[in-house]
Amino acid sequence: MNKEEVKSNVCPICGRPLHKKFNPLLFSTLYCIFHAKVYEKEEKEFNQALKEYIQEIKEEDKDYDFEKFIFIGDINFNKDLNITVFKNANFENATFEGVAVFWKATFKGDANFTDTTFKGNASFMEATFERYAEFWGATFGRYADFMWATFNGVAGFGGTIFQGRADFGEATFEEDADFENMTFEGDTKFKKATFEGAAVFKNTTFEEDADFKEVTFEIDTDFQVKSLGKDINFVKVNLFPGKKLNFKVENNKGNVSFERAYLENTYLDLDLGAGVLIDFTDTLLRNTKIEKNQIENRILQEEQKEFSEAKEVYLLLKNNFHSIGKYENESWAFKKEKDMERKGNCHFKTLHKWLWSCFLNGIFGYGEQPGKVIISAISIILIFTFLFMSSGISGTSIGGSISKNFLDCVYFSVITFTTLGYGDFRPLEGWSRIFSGTEAFIGALMMALFIYTFARRTGGR
Repeated sequence: MNKEEVKSNVCPICGRPLHKKFNPLLFSTLYCIFHAKVYEKEEKEFNQALKEYIQEIKEEDKDYDFEKFIFIGDINFNKDLNITVFKNANFENATFEGVAVFWKATFKGDANFTDTTFKGNASFMEATFERYAEFWGATFGRYADFMWATFNGVAGFGGTIFQGRADFGEATFEEDADFENMTFEGDTKFKKATFEGAAVFKNTTFEEDADFKEVTFEIDTDFQVKSLGKDINFVKVNLFPGKKLNFKVENNKGNVSFERAYLENTYLDLDLGAGVLIDFTDTLLRNTKIEKNQIENRILQEEQKEFSEAKEVYLLLKNNFHSIGKYENESWAFKKEKDMERKGNCHFKTLHKWLWSCFLNGIFGYGEQPGKVIISAISIILIFTFLFMSSGISGTSIGGSISKNFLDCVYFSVITFTTLGYGDFRPLEGWSRIFSGTEAFIGALMMALFIYTFARRTGGR
């Protein structure tokens, strides 16, 4: 037998003997039983060959090399193959046609699942990855379960595609976790997961809901989502003090919830796409660095016309802006808080509260807009000018005669409003005296309001 004939009898991938096809129309296969196509082998004999291969690995204490294997049927590495500990495991470019179960498996060395395809459910529940876990480019066709998994080393999931639901509930990432350029096509859960190292979600795509409820981020987190199909949930998330959550969402069709999240002494950098709304219900915001322009017109409760709840959110934001010394932003949040209160009273039972709130907003912007006081004062002066023109005034400069001249009445209205009282003009008996007394009283109140509002806006809070 020559050299070429010998080569033709072995698998070009691993050098094992070729496997006979079961298709009677074809005489031979090009690969061994592990690399042969699905239709070229039966599940029973594949499992038998797999058990023999694993026994060989255990006896010789070699690494588990399943590169480009095509697994048919359901594979339970713990129950069926009696593998609970992997020294080094290489599943690069492997394909699992059925269910793949790695329950409670321990990967002592590197775990390489690069470009692996899981067409059925994949379970890594309670698995432990002690060194580097690489899933770059892998495809999970259905349900992927990493609940309670522990990654002692770096976890690389960059470029992986989860076509079904992905569950990382209560998983622990002790080193960096890379989810860059990933696609989650189904619902995604990281509930109660802990990221002790850097968590990178740059250019990650969530096409359905993403649940990060009660997740703990212990260091800075880069969360730059390329596309978010539905809602993302950060309910009760815990960001360690002094750490930064860089949160950027593009092409978002859903909303972001930070309900009851712990964000004290942290930095929240938001860069959201058009139409993205934020829920800050009962969020712990204290000394939290956040920019007003990143959240303006994005409060979920306000857009849903839940004004009572929106008022509470703006109260939280107001107190937070005060704690970091951003008084301009605090003023904005306080004004929004009062606006929500006014809109919430816009019904018959509380109509009086609504009218009073409208009055206070129109006169001086709840003490936040001194410009409104000036506009209100000018308006009052002009109103009384026309009233004095209708009733008339008299003055020594015009020989005590009656004047209804516009300029004279404007001048008299100004000195009456400011209570200067030069004496060159005086009101006539009757309505003119009532007008002047009323204007002087209103003028004193308006000047006091201006001083209060101006001092409040310029002298700190």
